[in-house]
Amino acid sequence: MRLMRKGKKHTKFFADNEYGGKRKAQAAAKKFRDELESKLKGYTPQQLSKIVRSNNTSGVVGVRLVEEVDSRWPSKPTYQYWVAQWSPSKGVRKTQRFSVEKYGHDEAYKLAVKARAKGVASMKS
Repeated sequence: MRLMRKGKKHTKFFADNEYGGKRKAQAAAKKFRDELESKLKGYTPQQLSKIVRSNNTSGVVGVRLVEEVDSRWPSKPTYQYWVAQWSPSKGVRKTQRFSVEKYGHDEAYKLAVKARAKGVASMKS
């Protein structure tokens, strides 16, 4: 049984012969897991919203640059916009887009970062 919380691995082996069979070993493993999960608290939504992943290219969690091609037109114009994204409550995702054409690259980025910060501040734990 393996469980990871806040970057730390918790491992325990449940051998069938030590517990009197496969089902009993599995039941013991589940009980151990449940006890461990109740003791070890995971990240809050606010903590998760601050973890920078290795594939982040903007430097800010929840902010990304999107480039879209509009294939409806023969010239296939390309649009760029910065997107801010956050989750105000469980199962709900909010996004806000800022056009590079309208605001310019730097200003659109700043607006997206500001919108993300405002959204994260309004998140429920």
